[in-house]
Formats: sequence, C-alpha cells, structure tokens
Amino acid sequence: MKKNNGFIYLQLAEKIQQMISGGVYAVGDKLPSVRSLHQEHGISISTALQVYTHLEKKGWVEAREKSGYFVHYAHNIRPKLPPISDPLPTAGKVQINEKLAMFRKTSRSQKTISLIGASPDTSLLPSAKLKKALQLCARELDTSYIPYGDITGHEPFRRHIARHCLNWGRAVTPREIIVTNGAIEATVLCLRAVAKAGDTIAIESPTFFGLLLGIESLGMKALEIPTDPVTGISLDKLEDAFKQKKVQACLFVTNYNNPLGSCMPDNSKEQLAKLLQQYQVPLIEDDVYGDLHFAPERPRTVKSYDEEGLVLYCSSWSKSIAAGLRIGWVMGGRYHEKLAQLKFMTSASTGLLPQLVLTKFLDQQRLDLHLKSLRQALNMQTMQITKAIQEYFPGETQLTRPNGGISLWVVLPPKVNTWQLHEAAVEQGITFTPGSLFSSQDRYHNCIRLTNSNPWNDDQEWAIQTIGGLIRKQLK
Repeated sequence: MKKNNGFIYLQLAEKIQQMISGGVYAVGDKLPSVRSLHQEHGISISTALQVYTHLEKKGWVEAREKSGYFVHYAHNIRPKLPPISDPLPTAGKVQINEKLAMFRKTSRSQKTISLIGASPDTSLLPSAKLKKALQLCARELDTSYIPYGDITGHEPFRRHIARHCLNWGRAVTPREIIVTNGAIEATVLCLRAVAKAGDTIAIESPTFFGLLLGIESLGMKALEIPTDPVTGISLDKLEDAFKQKKVQACLFVTNYNNPLGSCMPDNSKEQLAKLLQQYQVPLIEDDVYGDLHFAPERPRTVKSYDEEGLVLYCSSWSKSIAAGLRIGWVMGGRYHEKLAQLKFMTSASTGLLPQLVLTKFLDQQRLDLHLKSLRQALNMQTMQITKAIQEYFPGETQLTRPNGGISLWVVLPPKVNTWQLHEAAVEQGITFTPGSLFSSQDRYHNCIRLTNSNPWNDDQEWAIQTIGGLIRKQLK
C-alpha cells in the first residue's frame, strides 16, 4: 500500500469506511481482526490498531472485549435530510435584534456545555505558533504600528490573501483587497455600497443571524429564497425575483452555509454569475467557511466566475486561525472605490498589529498543513455528533449532512418548540441555537443549529443525550 504523507493507517481506514458506506459491511458485522490487517496489508500491529482506533473515534466501529471490532454506524441509516425550505415569497423587515439579545442573555454562563461554537475550539487552532508570531513581532517592531495604517490594509498581508485566493480559482492582486475588522464588517460595508434603506436583499433561507442583523441595522428588507440543504439556493426562484425586480442585491454564503452547511455546486455558481450579469444585480458572497471543506478539493466561488465585477467577495481567517484578531477582507470589484470610502468613514483602517501578527504567522508557517489537520478534526467531529443525534433524538428527526463548515441543522417533529427546549436545556447547563434566529420570517420554530466545532467528549455526548430526552418530554 502506498504511503500518504506517512499516515498509511488513514488510507486503510478510509477504505474500510468506504466499504461500510457501500454496504459491503452492515451494522453489526464483524470486521477483519487486527492480526488479519497486519498480515494482509503488510503493516505493523500498532498501525493496524491505529486504523481501528481512528474509525472508533469517528463512530464507525466499536470494540467488543475479546471479540474484536464490529461495524457500529453507516451513512445509509442516517436521519433523513430536511426538505428544501419554503419561505414566504414576499420581502419583509428584519426584526431579530431583540430576540438575539434575549438568546445571548440566557446563554451566557461559564458552566454551560456549549453546542453553539462560532469558530473551532482553540485546541484545534495554531495557538502556540500564533504566540510565537506575536513574540517575534514584539521583538522586531519599532513604532510603525502605532499610527493609523493604510485604509486598504497592510500590503504584505494583502499579498498573502492574494496568494490564498488561487485556491478557489481566481488570480487577484493586493490592490483589489481591503482588509476589514472581520467578515461581518466586510459584509455590512458591502450592503451599504450596493443598497440603501428600504431596498430588498435576497438571502438564503435559513441564513446566519449575523447577516440578518446587518440588514436590519441598515433599514433594509430581506427576501428569503428557497434553499436546498445540500446544493443551496434555488436559482429558478432567484431568477423569478430578478425578473420581477424584487431585489437590489443578494447576500449568500455559497460554501457551507451557516446553518445548513449547504454548498452550491461549481456549475451552479457559474450559472449564478451569468444570472447576475444578465440582470445586473450585485452579489455579496460570504466565503468564511470555504477553507473548511471535508472533500479533497476546495469548492470554487461565484467570484471566480465574475466577469463584470458584480460579486463583492468577503472572507476571513476567523474560522480557521484566530477569531479574536478580528481580521477579514473584501474584494469589491466595480465597488472597490466606494468600499474604500465607506471603510474610511466607518473605522478609518483596520488595526495594524493583528495584521502584522498574521503576516508573521503566514510567513513562517505552512497554512495548508494546519488547514488539512483542522478539516480532518471537523470531519470526524461531524460524524461523532451525527451518530449521537441518530442515537438519542426521535426517529423522525431530520438532519443535514454537511461536507464542510461547522454547522448542522436539525429539524425536529413539528410539535417541538425549540425556544422552550432551549430554556429547559439551559437549566441543565447546555446551550444551542434555536432555529427561529436564522430567518427574517416567523418560522423554523422546530429547528435547532448545532456545531461540530468542539472535540467530542463525554460532556458533548451527555449534552446531546440530555437534549434528546427533553425533546421526548415535549412530545408526550
């Protein structure tokens, strides 16, 4: 067997996983013994044990004392996927600020087991290497970081961003990039650049409440577009809105939408780019999760197909390196100059010191190696929480199957009220996000968003088991 970066056990584990998924082994079947793997594949006993330890951590197999390893889980028995969403076809005001404030107040506790997770757990992030970069900056810096920086950002840092953009299929130059205080500032600047108060923005349904807050804060309306939990927005419904001139702009998370985890296929992104060009409607593309893909290849972006500068591309490394540094960026296409003016009016420039630290980190580290290990961890954690949901939640539960990102969307039986469920969970020291926060409309009351961002442990499993029990109480 060929080696794969020295991790031969991962190759064999993947083959066994594929055989389970393909039905070669069914749940409950006994798997080849450790000694059999050792003899048949020419690997050491310790490597063979690594194969099963890896699969056991992911929830695929279980060890039985003095009996060996058995299939414990398979994709083909996972909960059903949620249906394509069916929001109201009319635009409306966004009013979630008060509801979100109430949620934050009830969720704020140091003793809570959190299933919220806005970014990966710090144990999965390069904390030691970032600390080293910070120390190097402290030793080498003079006073150059004290005055205001350039409006568009530190040029060496923008060069790193430009190089990284090749991963999603677009060659860009540093002068096309504006560094922002996280991706949220980038998206709000973009909303201000392409629309005004009273205008309507097309969004996915459901979508991240932070984007809804941005729309609400600017006095704009939202038109929710039906969204498939696997492939993203309905392009047919979106084109209908374009034809009827219902929207002034779009705001989509095309790769691993939060909360669905949906990812538009690349051919759909190309088709969307053509629709934008045909109807001359700008798109704000939020791609903060694009690097967190579980498949070998990174998905492309709509921006990579943009020929007329109609796509305003926003991203950050908050979800993969360090959220607390508050660094994001935007490539505004034809709106670049307007964005630069708005950035100056809003915050003058982005803090230089965090940019210098990230630049030093990127100068000295292989970002691709860190991202590979992070993606593997998130993929494994997705499998573990999926298995627990299947085991502890009611049989009629529907669940997304994200191939990247940090969110899972759970649709519970219609009778369940997830605000009441959240209140009961908080009393048990558990918090998650109720589904109604992800819509501008009065819907998704029986849905919740969970996260795969935390390493799986007994506390996490207990939390899922407890929520499952609370759900069943509501159904009695």
